[in-house]
Amino acid sequence: MAASQQGSKGSAGALSLLLIAAVAAIGLFGVLSGDRTPPVDEGTCLPSGSAVVAPHSGTVVMPLREGTYQATSGFGARTNPVTGEAEGHQGQDYSAPLGTPIYAATDGTVVKAEHASGFGNWIIIDTTVDGQSLSTVYGHMNDDGVGVRAGQTVKAGDPIGGVGNAGQSTGPHLHFEVWPGTRLASGSSPVDPVAWLAAAGATAPTASADVLAAAPAGLSAAMPTTGAAAQGVSSRSVKLAAAVKPGCGVPAGSTGLRPGSVPADFEPWIVKAGTVCPEVTAPVVAAQLEQEGGFDVNAHSNGSGADGPAQFMPATWAAKGVDGDGDGRKDTRSIADAVMSQAAYDCELAGIAKDSLAAGKVSGDLTELYLSMYNCGPGATLSQGRVCQNAETLDYVAKIPRRAAEAFSVAVPQATPGIVPGGPFGQNVVAAAMRWLGTTYAWGGGDRNGPTKGVSDGGGRADMIGDFDKVGFDCSGLVLYAVAQASGGAIVLPHQDSAQIADSRGRVIATPGDLAPGDIIQPHSGHIFIWLGGNKVVEAPQSGDVVKVSDWTPPASGLTARRFG
Repeated sequence: MAASQQGSKGSAGALSLLLIAAVAAIGLFGVLSGDRTPPVDEGTCLPSGSAVVAPHSGTVVMPLREGTYQATSGFGARTNPVTGEAEGHQGQDYSAPLGTPIYAATDGTVVKAEHASGFGNWIIIDTTVDGQSLSTVYGHMNDDGVGVRAGQTVKAGDPIGGVGNAGQSTGPHLHFEVWPGTRLASGSSPVDPVAWLAAAGATAPTASADVLAAAPAGLSAAMPTTGAAAQGVSSRSVKLAAAVKPGCGVPAGSTGLRPGSVPADFEPWIVKAGTVCPEVTAPVVAAQLEQEGGFDVNAHSNGSGADGPAQFMPATWAAKGVDGDGDGRKDTRSIADAVMSQAAYDCELAGIAKDSLAAGKVSGDLTELYLSMYNCGPGATLSQGRVCQNAETLDYVAKIPRRAAEAFSVAVPQATPGIVPGGPFGQNVVAAAMRWLGTTYAWGGGDRNGPTKGVSDGGGRADMIGDFDKVGFDCSGLVLYAVAQASGGAIVLPHQDSAQIADSRGRVIATPGDLAPGDIIQPHSGHIFIWLGGNKVVEAPQSGDVVKVSDWTPPASGLTARRFG
């Protein structure tokens, strides 16, 4: 159990106001990605809705490379996708796969690169343009997706981190803000980033921008940013999520969560937790929850005070608990909060363990080391230079990986490190869909470019769950996206399962023996998914769930399937 957890743990010409207003209006036409304004101590003044574009000069680049993102929730008035309340959205959201590189939009100095409530983590870069100060803000990176630290000098186009899903977020995305003056000073107001980027003539990051920004003399380019590492427990080396280029997905031979292996209420959150960092997989999260509390929401240790399904100690929860479902509370007995907090803490500990292994301070298996840190504390693990040698921890670190492999893992067939141009069409369909494992289901969500805001289903289950204010995929949206990506945009299917399965651009597959990975299947009217092989499919199943791998056995007769490409 976790009863012994210990804390530590370029040049812009003048633009007419009419043009700027038009660009700003376009920027407001978007869909929502779940940002909330930070608490008072982080500056909560709502924007006044200013359409004035901040002054700027010199090189300005887009914070994400073209083709890696989908513009979603725009600047200005909106309905908060988490609270349902009207608010002023202080930036522009760009939906993108986890780990997609984020680039500095301007030259400048990093003034913040740390945890921030609501954002999970944020980076703020201050610069001076045309004699006036300006801040750009980047939010929702995971703990291992912050690639700079306060005090660094960066150039426009330098990689500074990776897209994450931290904080109050309904799916992986970058939240980007522009503040004339400085983000951290009272009296400042944000401006529409889309209008500002357009007026600046923002260009794409250079093709050679593939390493983190240079750090100040004496510092490594990847520095500790938050949590235990920033407090000196470890000189953790921050690694961009998955350390992959845009478009990379689940590596070949990797594993996902075995369908039906965990209680239904836990499943979507465990799948989502498996996307927080590469070192902590969904099967390990599941096995750890089984070991900690047996999937019992009300689990409690009278002796230690450890509480909830993840058995967090009170002090550790106060320092490391996260609001997993964005309801404004952090509850040890909330499945969402407990699971996402466990994953976030595991990832932080994995970062400490990786750095310590590289420095020769500890020895052993990475997974066993971060599990040891979770169970007996990072300080105790580091002081012993290996997994804690008490009987409880030795059993803990041996049992969890074994149970993860035996009880909770399923091989992901035909998974590749991303879409391969000119490669097998079906393989690329699978790769495209698998990029978004753990992404929220949203009724009506998804297009050729990625997840989008859901729509109302006329008062049904989707409306009850709030799909119309979530960004994600529904079943046909995921299929639409995967086929469009595999075909390079040549085949864009309708956004409806019955129309997709009837589309004559695909070849009918009539028997189970003829199925191949990447085929689309309609198991019944109203649903559609993608065949992986081995009686497995990848799907966006229903409201309240996430994109995941599921079991499905083809019928002996009556198969309804098509193959595109």
